[in-house]
Amino acid sequence: MNEPSESDSEASEFAAPPGGSYVQRMAISYAWLILKNIIGWILIIISWPVGVAFPGPGGLPLFIIGFALVSFPGKRKLTARALSGKSVPPDSRAFTIGMTIFATVTPALAIVWLSYWKYIDAWSNWQRVGFFITVYIGLLLVLVPVGLHSKHVLNWFLRFFASTRRKVRPWLRSKGVDLLPPRRRRRRDLEGISTRAPDHEILQIHDRHFLRVHRLWGWTKRWGKRAGTIAVVGAIFFYMFRQIVMHWDIVVTEIRQIHPWRFLVAIAMFALFLAFRALSWRRILIGFGHRLPLAPATRIWSTSELARYLPGTIWQVLGRMYLVRPYGVRGSVSSTSQILELTTFLLANVIIASLCLLWFVAKLNPQARGYVFVAMALVPVLGVLLHPRIFYGITNKVMRWRNKPPITERLSGFALVRLLLRLIVAILWQNAAVFLLLQPVLGLKVDHWWTVAGAYSLAWCAGFLGGFLTPAGLGVREVVFMATMELVLRGTTHDVITQSTPVLFMLALILRAWTITGELIVAIIAYLIDYRGALGRPDAPGRTAPQPNNAAAWANCQLSDAPVLSESVAACPEVGHPDLNKESK
Repeated sequence: MNEPSESDSEASEFAAPPGGSYVQRMAISYAWLILKNIIGWILIIISWPVGVAFPGPGGLPLFIIGFALVSFPGKRKLTARALSGKSVPPDSRAFTIGMTIFATVTPALAIVWLSYWKYIDAWSNWQRVGFFITVYIGLLLVLVPVGLHSKHVLNWFLRFFASTRRKVRPWLRSKGVDLLPPRRRRRRDLEGISTRAPDHEILQIHDRHFLRVHRLWGWTKRWGKRAGTIAVVGAIFFYMFRQIVMHWDIVVTEIRQIHPWRFLVAIAMFALFLAFRALSWRRILIGFGHRLPLAPATRIWSTSELARYLPGTIWQVLGRMYLVRPYGVRGSVSSTSQILELTTFLLANVIIASLCLLWFVAKLNPQARGYVFVAMALVPVLGVLLHPRIFYGITNKVMRWRNKPPITERLSGFALVRLLLRLIVAILWQNAAVFLLLQPVLGLKVDHWWTVAGAYSLAWCAGFLGGFLTPAGLGVREVVFMATMELVLRGTTHDVITQSTPVLFMLALILRAWTITGELIVAIIAYLIDYRGALGRPDAPGRTAPQPNNAAAWANCQLSDAPVLSESVAACPEVGHPDLNKESK
């Protein structure tokens, strides 16, 4: 039987764990290897100050655990030798080579440290070179003989390790950590097949610790993102409200210029814009072969849009899938239509933001400029993804992967282009409502509408991309809109506004309240018109009748038809016998 070599031992650390694809297993294996080394070196570094602060064993357990986690060739053999207290022989060649390397490298490290000494800054170059050469040769002459004759000191430390092991190792084992577990050799049967793999690690951790880490990771994954979202949104709005409160006099004076009729007209314009978006989604469903009535389509679309404000990024998609199911629309069709609608709408906003802000790219700060560059880069990417062959090809591959029926009825490329152009016109209509709100405060001229259109479209894109971090892009849209407007309007408005960030913060908050009010109005009107569908009544327009249970329908059919099987099947062809249906499947 051949015992595996040390290189095989180190290579086993890279072995991928079972389960998952090969790429996933290798990624997890390498990630765990890197994490182990990081934790190990941290424990090794902090073991010295811990040992100084707590006399006795002190930081020795931390050093041993950290040393067990790091990876390098010959680690197990060196650890076993140190823990057993085996002394270094007088004629050890490895000790001589190691001390020679140590005595050669240490003076070089000392010179690097001395090069930062502030007292040698006034010296000339020749004085520095002579000083460094003297230090190096002097340390080399001292360290080489001292290191070569330090076997007695090293052997004393090894005996100390052996005595400490008898106290530390049982304590670690009681805590679920087995230091230097028995190394089982690889056993082979008569046919030469290995019966088990040897244990190469010098530290074995009990399964209960991995279970605790798994539970902690699950809790962190579930609640950590929510806590992070709340922290990010809270920090952004705290900063905004703090600026507004500190400059309340200026903010109130400027915001009072917005007449209530402007706000009401802007809300009405935005509600029409939202209704058009609902019609666009309904048009996509019609292209997929589902002619949903206007009122249910508007109610379902507006409800799923309000679900964006819930923590998590899936409620908008899942909510629309759940609400549209009673109308005979499959979940896969609903999700595909929603992805197509959002992608087309994002492309329309990106086009408007890129065209309107292209003139101001050089003037923007790095943060806002980055969003403009991202928007410009998204134009060709989204255009390619929306090509019918690419979009439906990817969609049907995902459907086959999930064992779902493919999308057979679809929108043509010409229909997608028309939908994109209509959305561009609708976004311009929305931006006209934004201009109507901001014009009296910012003193904008009519020919400056395109600055508002570009800034708001860019802010919407940033909020959409930031929706994976905050619900409905809360905070992200406001900050990007404020930063963009502050720079693109510089020189086009009076000095008080261009120098007053709190006023722009207040305008961003007003626009958020404006959008929420418009969404609520559209949802309320849709629910009032389609109240039967909202209550789930079977006589609601567009609802499909539930599919009958084959066994129950067959039993009812048998009460009136002949008991002969063939005659019964002929009399109830739309139902069919349940056993025959199973056989056909």
